[in-house]
Amino acid sequence: MNLLLRLRRTPSRTLLLVQLAAVLLYPWFDDAGGQLALTAISVGVLWAAVWMVRKSPRAGWIAAALAAIGIVAWSAHQLTGIRALGVIGATGYAAAFFYSATALIAYMMQDERTTIDEMWAAGATFMLFAEAYAWVFAGTQLLQPGAFFIPGTATQPLGWVELLFLSATNFSATGLSDIYPGSPQARMLLVVEQWNGVMYLAVVVARLAGLLRSRSGTSGSA
Repeated sequence: MNLLLRLRRTPSRTLLLVQLAAVLLYPWFDDAGGQLALTAISVGVLWAAVWMVRKSPRAGWIAAALAAIGIVAWSAHQLTGIRALGVIGATGYAAAFFYSATALIAYMMQDERTTIDEMWAAGATFMLFAEAYAWVFAGTQLLQPGAFFIPGTATQPLGWVELLFLSATNFSATGLSDIYPGSPQARMLLVVEQWNGVMYLAVVVARLAGLLRSRSGTSGSA
C-alpha cells in the first residue's frame, strides 16, 4: 500500500525508472531474434509514458491513441516486413513520445514552484525526446536505406540500440556517436534534434533550476 502511495506521489520517478530499466534491457535483445522482446519493452515504456500524461494538463486519450497506432502498425511490420506499416508504426511511436514529452513539460511549467516530482520529470522528458527521435530515425531509414550508417561496416539498417544511442548523444549535444547521417534529410533531422535539445536545456531545465533556487532563497530569508 505504501509503495502504491509513493508511486502516485512521484509518477515521474516511476516513468524515469521504467525508462532506465528499458535502456539496460535493450542491448540484450537488439538482434533479429529479439525483435518481439524489444517491441514488448518499448510498449512498456510507452504505457508508462501514457500513464504519466494522465497526470498532466494534456489529454491522455490522445497519447493512448497514438501509442495504439504505433504498436499495431509496427507489430504488423515485424510480422509481414511491409515497409509502409513500419513507417506508420515508427510515426505513431514517435508522435506518442513527442506528445508525452510536451505533456510533461506542461506538467512542469503549470505553476511557479518546483516539486521533487517535477525534477524527476525533467529527466524523464529528456528520455522521451531521445526515444521519440530514435523512432523518427527508424522510420527515416525505412524510407531511405542508408540514411544512417557506421563507417567501415556493411550498409544495413541500424538496430534500435544504435538509433537510441545516436539520438541521446545528439539531443544532449555530447557528440559521442560513431554513427553518421548518409543523406541530406538525415542531416537536417539531426540539426532539428540538436536545436530541440539545446532549447529544452536552456528553457525548461533552466527555468526549473531558477524556480528551485528562488524557492531556496525565499526559505532562507524566512
